[in-house]
Amino acid sequence: MNLFSNWHFMRIVRALIAIWAVFEFVNTKEWTVLFIGGFFAVQAIFDVGCCGASGCATAPQPNKQQELSIQEVEYEEVK
Repeated sequence: MNLFSNWHFMRIVRALIAIWAVFEFVNTKEWTVLFIGGFFAVQAIFDVGCCGASGCATAPQPNKQQELSIQEVEYEEVK
């Protein structure tokens, strides 16, 4: 499970926001704050970004340049 590994700055920030929101819910009994805290808690626990897709993921992405190779292109003259 990825819960105890790969903690980076944004994951820690999301966890701190979630903890803050839960304490604020206890103090104010505002359900909206609890919903926001739950949202950030899920993001921190599962290490996902705003979309949960690869476009917004917070984990480092592999280098795409290594996967691409230069291919020789042949051109044919048309008359």
